[in-house]
Amino acid sequence: MTRLLNEHTGTVHKCRRGPTDDEAVCGALRHVSGRHVRSVGTDESLLDGGVDRCGRCFEDAGGY
Repeated sequence: MTRLLNEHTGTVHKCRRGPTDDEAVCGALRHVSGRHVRSVGTDESLLDGGVDRCGRCFEDAGGY
């Protein structure tokens, strides 16, 4: 499954299912420029590099 990484904040979000899959479930990326957002895999090694999971997208993560 693909996730969205906000490179500016270092936060991974779940993709909203739909025709574009370029928006986060929580809606937090609506105002973020496309140059700061990229699609990434669900590889756990992302979390080792200082990347956090969005608390609104993931139940077991902290807040945004």
